[in-house]
This record gives sequence, C-alpha cells and structure tokens, in this order.
Amino acid sequence: MRAVVLSAPGELAVTEADCPEPGSGEVLVEVAACGVCGHDQADRAGLLDIPLPAVLGHEIAGTVVAGGTRFAAGDRVAAKQFGTCGRCEPCAAGDELRCPRRAFLYGGFAEYAVLPESALLPVPPGVPLAEAAVVACAVGTGLQALRRVARVKPGETVLVTGAGGGLGMHAVQVAAALGTRVLALTGSPDKIAQLEKSGAAQVVLTGDTAGQDILDLTGGQGVDVVLDNTGLQSVFRQAFRALAHAGRYVLTGQVSGEPIRVHPAFVFEKEAVITGSGSTLMRTFAEAMALVAEGRVRPAVSRYPLEDAARAFTDRVAGRAVLVPSGGLS
Repeated sequence: MRAVVLSAPGELAVTEADCPEPGSGEVLVEVAACGVCGHDQADRAGLLDIPLPAVLGHEIAGTVVAGGTRFAAGDRVAAKQFGTCGRCEPCAAGDELRCPRRAFLYGGFAEYAVLPESALLPVPPGVPLAEAAVVACAVGTGLQALRRVARVKPGETVLVTGAGGGLGMHAVQVAAALGTRVLALTGSPDKIAQLEKSGAAQVVLTGDTAGQDILDLTGGQGVDVVLDNTGLQSVFRQAFRALAHAGRYVLTGQVSGEPIRVHPAFVFEKEAVITGSGSTLMRTFAEAMALVAEGRVRPAVSRYPLEDAARAFTDRVAGRAVLVPSGGLS
C-alpha cells in the first residue's frame, strides 16, 4: 500500500509499505480521508517525541475491510483521536480521557490503517467520509470545550480565537449551533466572509486594539467564554482583557512553544476561570457527528492526494486540509 512516511523532522515522502494486520479488538480500514491536524504539524516539526519512521494521521474515516466484532466489512466508520481499553473504571463511567491505557492514534496518512474498535463511530448516511474524518477532532474538540468544560448556555457570548484555522472555523459553527452569540478573532482578513457565513456575529482582527474592539462589541461587558485555539501570549493578552467578570477562559490549542504569562491579580479581580480541554469523549464525538448529520455543522475541508501531503501541511486553508488516498472526492 502507499503511505506518507515521516522519516525525519520535516521530511515526508510517499512510499510503499506493508499493509497492517488487525489484532484483537481492532479492524482494518480502507482510508477514505485523513485530516491534517495541529498535532500532525507538531509531529512533523519534531516537537513531539515519537518513534521514526512514522505514518502520521489520526483524523481518519473510511470503510472497514476486515476484523473486529462491533463492526463488519463494508461499514463506514470515523475515528476519534485515541483508543482505550473499554474495561477500566473511567471507561465504564464514560470518562475515557482518563483511561490508563489510552493510546493516541497514528497511521491515517495511508491507504489502509488498523484502528481500535473503541475509537470508532459509524458514519451516518449522507455524511461524506472526507467530512466525517474531521468530526471527532476539528468539531468534537470545540464541542467538548464549550458544552462540557465551559458549560456554555444559549444566549451567552463566546469568543473563538484562531477562528480561521481547523479548530476555530468549526468551533464558530459549534458555538452558533449551541445558541450563543459568536465573536471570531482571526489574523486572516481573507477569511472574514467565511467566518460570517459559519455563524460569527462579528469578526475581529488580531492586533493591539482587539481587546478593546471586543469590549466595544459587547457594550463594555466582555464575553462570557473565550475558546482559545492558539495559546499565544499576544492573543491571550487581548482575549483575557475582553473576558467578562466571572468568565471562563478555555485553552484548546498551542501553536508555538511560547508560554503564557498572567498576573494573578487580573484573574482574581475578574473572578475568572482559566482551564483547558484536551480531547473528545466518545459521547461528545457522537453528539458532534449528529450535528453534522443534521446539517447544523458543516465541516470545512480541502482535499489533497497523498502525493501533495507536504502542501497540505503548508497551505493556508479555511478549515481543515484532508489527505484523500484515492485522490477522489470521498
């Protein structure tokens, strides 16, 4: 089979590889599409310690070919970011993020991948596999952060940072689907129209006046929730300034190694909550897939063949780049 192999930091190439074989609790999936996530960007840059050579890719959707007990050959499936044991106390309680055997997925940048059944969800009829591929990560991450961590309520105001990226573009749609007023913060003027189409009530450009601009749009009250997909000090400074009293600031991503600095006085003066949301529970994944199947969220994807993997990593797309091994429009 063909696979995109990372042999050294920054070095990707399409090569021929042996087709993997499923073991107990696993299935072999013919990959229809696999998203290119910020985690993949970090792996490619050598920022994370993974064994090389490696086949990256965890935002996977495709068709079951062999193996498994929960899924049969021909089933259309999509994966969340990690597999779990399914037997421990956290798994039994539906809190599999705490599973001690939790293992991050790899192998999606190939024609075939072996995936644990514990990570898979059926793809509803009518949902294209290229869109289903990014549901757990690009859609589910924002839904997990907003619904289960921030506990957002209809009518509240949510600020989404990094709004033109893969997480941000979908978080705007999710926040709008949850009945909130959405403000989008982006450094990309060319993405304003698409962000407005995605559900942003107003779009604010990053810069030294962004915090005041957001305060002006909220009548000086600030936003109830900040969903920060960047983890940048410059963004944090402006977004935290625009956070309302007793607001919730949720970090979901970090695009550089730069630390965030904050004066404790600013936190207790606002009585603010600063927290994080790291991944997607299976029940959140199912809820995110339902939003997509109902048409309330539409994944924004740009398709690339395996041979264009390097370009998929560097092109500035609105939403998420996905690798399509067949080169078709799955």
